[in-house]
Amino acid sequence: MSDLKISEAGTVQFPMVKHAAEIGWTPLTPEVAKQKRGGEAGMLLRDELEAKLSEFNTWLSADALRSIIETLDAIPATVDGNREMLMWLRGERGWYDEAEKRHRRVQLIDFEHPDANAFHVSWEWTLKPPARKGNRADVMFLVNGVPVCIVEHKNPKDGDAIERGIKQLRRYEIETPELIGAPQIFNVTHLLDYWYGVTWNATRRDMARWKQTPDEAYRFAVQAFFERTDFLRTLQHWILFYVQDSETRKSILRQHQRRAIDAIVARCADPTKTRGLVWHTQGSGKTFTLLTAAKLILEQKERFQNGTVILVVDRTELEGQLKGWVERVLGEMQNQDIAIKRANTKAELQQLLDADFRGLIIAMIHKFEAIRKDSSVRDNIYVFIDEAHRSVAKDLGTYLMASVPNATIIGFTGTPIANTEQGTGTFKIFGAEDETGYLDKYSIKESIADETTLPIKHVLAPSEMTVPVDRLDKEFFELAAAEGVTDIEELNKVLDRAVGLRTFLKADDRVAKVAAFVAEHFKENVLPLGYKVFVVAVDREACAKYKQALDKLMPPEWTEAVYTENPADVVDRPLVAQLQLSDEREEDVRLLFKKADKDPKILIVTDKLLTGYDAPPLYCLYLDKPMRDHVLLQAVARVNRPYVDKEGIQKKVGLVIDFVGVLRELKKALQFDSSDVDGVIEDLDLLMKDFLEKIAKASVDYLDAGEGGDADERLERLVYGRFLEPEPRKAFFEAYKDIENLWEILSPSKELVDHIGTFKRLAQLYAAVRNAYADKIGFVADLAYKTRRLVEQNATQNGLGRLTKSVTFDVKTLEALRSDKGSDEGKVFNLVRGLQKEIDDNADAAPVLQPLKDRAERILKDLENRNTTGLAAMDLLAALAVEKDAASRAAKDTGLTPKAFAAFWALRDNAVLKSSGIDALELAKEIEKLLARFPNARVNPDEQRQLRALLYRPLINLAKDARAGVVDLIMANVLG
Repeated sequence: MSDLKISEAGTVQFPMVKHAAEIGWTPLTPEVAKQKRGGEAGMLLRDELEAKLSEFNTWLSADALRSIIETLDAIPATVDGNREMLMWLRGERGWYDEAEKRHRRVQLIDFEHPDANAFHVSWEWTLKPPARKGNRADVMFLVNGVPVCIVEHKNPKDGDAIERGIKQLRRYEIETPELIGAPQIFNVTHLLDYWYGVTWNATRRDMARWKQTPDEAYRFAVQAFFERTDFLRTLQHWILFYVQDSETRKSILRQHQRRAIDAIVARCADPTKTRGLVWHTQGSGKTFTLLTAAKLILEQKERFQNGTVILVVDRTELEGQLKGWVERVLGEMQNQDIAIKRANTKAELQQLLDADFRGLIIAMIHKFEAIRKDSSVRDNIYVFIDEAHRSVAKDLGTYLMASVPNATIIGFTGTPIANTEQGTGTFKIFGAEDETGYLDKYSIKESIADETTLPIKHVLAPSEMTVPVDRLDKEFFELAAAEGVTDIEELNKVLDRAVGLRTFLKADDRVAKVAAFVAEHFKENVLPLGYKVFVVAVDREACAKYKQALDKLMPPEWTEAVYTENPADVVDRPLVAQLQLSDEREEDVRLLFKKADKDPKILIVTDKLLTGYDAPPLYCLYLDKPMRDHVLLQAVARVNRPYVDKEGIQKKVGLVIDFVGVLRELKKALQFDSSDVDGVIEDLDLLMKDFLEKIAKASVDYLDAGEGGDADERLERLVYGRFLEPEPRKAFFEAYKDIENLWEILSPSKELVDHIGTFKRLAQLYAAVRNAYADKIGFVADLAYKTRRLVEQNATQNGLGRLTKSVTFDVKTLEALRSDKGSDEGKVFNLVRGLQKEIDDNADAAPVLQPLKDRAERILKDLENRNTTGLAAMDLLAALAVEKDAASRAAKDTGLTPKAFAAFWALRDNAVLKSSGIDALELAKEIEKLLARFPNARVNPDEQRQLRALLYRPLINLAKDARAGVVDLIMANVLG
């Protein structure tokens, strides 16, 4: 492992390789890996892949082996191609066996015996596809010669490391998709945090932090994630492809989902226990958990004796959602001889049970009404009941359990169990066999800590619009408590009896006031963020009224009302009928609302979409319908989905504006154990308090530039004095981003008026520091939306122009800069940035300039680490500038083409050539002639081979090894 010390990436990259090697992954140096994959255009370790294919599939002929490898190599680098590669890895693809005259499955990985596989890890994995720009992955993990995980490392001293890693992988999708054509998993780490996700869906929302306790080291995180048996399980079971909004998507199950699935499967295999309750909070992927558990049970035919899984849902809308996931996520089950049936009627369900059907059955709970007792007495029936807290209410649960008396029954819920009679009943039915009442629990607090869901904040609307407390108590809370409301239909029945309350909420003058407030709040607080909102009205008639009122205040295409249809509306409620959406339009609205850049921006709802609808850009819920317990939690959870926009800006919270007053007393609104709902929804005032404390501290810590000098000089003292070292920069970036996030949520607000100036100065300082130390600059760096607008209202940033310019890197410019006012540190950064820009803009000059750039960046690093002074760094850069000017003059004097000159410049002081009397310039002229004969050598492997062969001729007098070394140096410079 001594060769791991050759790179500067000592803090993260090579420790990862070392940690992986300790648990059985074999390190491959970049050179060996490149050789085994046939050069920088290849991705497969062909010898390893061929050896394992032959070992696992002895029936394959030599020709068949080669054909399979070529097939894998030709899989397109797309998300669908990536899915095809995973199916090969999982053994779900076949090949024709000539001897047996039939297709047989091909095994690429032995999942049962991990030690039978070849595990490799390499670094600096460079891929250069023909005719296109190449890219380099920091670390690549491979199983049996196939890349399976790509890792991006970021300097632990830099801010926004995770976001930058994600952006880099998304850039690979555009520039070199072949680099992620085969890898299934994506890791990004900066030592302090370890995140994982999947390729082809690299977004902040879909990344998850690998959970570890604070005292567990980076080594533990790496070795826990890449433990070989568990890693193979991830490849085999935990990666899911599905279709959403007509696009193929990809996901990886998180740790809480894997834990629950293992518990569910173990419970179903336990002959001594037949019940279990799983609570995974809204938005944490409960549907994927439920379906993957079902899939594993049905795949393990021997263990579960070719069993039956019945998915039980309680609403038509949820059944439709589940149907979609079943068809998309479990679509491959039929290929594994697993049957799927949908019980559309009670008769069909009875028939399936009578026929001893084996496979997956999907049925709504009411289909079990009057189903015959003891319809199937098998003990390998496994019933998964979605939203268990309400699905088994009344007699339906009795019918279900009587029809399959020996079944194992697992209840799933997205909300905690209430401290009510109904809640106690749910615990008795499902949780009696577990000490805590839950087979697995993933609480709201855990979900927020993991960033699986967002915290939700609420604020009370102006008092003249809210319901009087006595009326709310008498006409809603007392009725709802008596009824034990668990779903939206029961809630609507309660509200039907609260006639006075509904009349108050739907009064025309009140609807007009609320609509005016919503329109103003939306335009000022939500629209600038690019997010979307729900207006939750008390009933369908109120929805129609709000649509009509809002259309007078904003473009009509911004809003749509979505509610159930009733044929009597034409006569009884003409406005409701008039605004009723067709099925086709409703389907379009559901899809368009999920797209941040499409209309509608506001959906007005009362029952539809309050459960089971996932729209990540949904940020704010204007609550004008009394709710409590499960219904309230499910409704507000619509805004807790993480979301990152196209510019990489994250949604930080969900917001609820309460027009009813139901959130005045959370204990009354949420009848759950306090530990279960701790932090589920908090008053917005807490954020304001947090903002005021943080901006006061930041003002003292960061905005004091001292006395003397003009504004430019004071800013420069701050930027290149206080923030020269990486650690203070990182601390400032993190402190500023916390404040900016709070500003985006809270503004506009009268409480902020006294802090606008301070916040603007912090934003300008942040932009200056980011731009001053960034490779590439932008006027306001990555300021968020409202902040950017605030800063741009006063578009001049004192001193920012001088701090963030790119200058030409040459002797003349450097000498001119010496006499300029300003810090030497700032001049060093601007000069190095200029050299970086020149390389970016002139690819032909890169081979000559790259070594200079590397040395310049080392000087910059020494300056950041205080190992040198600004003045000394200027002197060192001056020496580099002399070299660069000399190279420019030499390029002009020789008259060589850029590539031939790059070879000459690399060879000009070569000791081997000098000792053999070979003139570097004459050799470069020969190289120029050869390059003219092979103009496509960079992208054409055949031309590369011919060029390499002919380069040996003028070097015939050199020793064999020396000759090969010189040819490698030439090829690197003329093709790089």
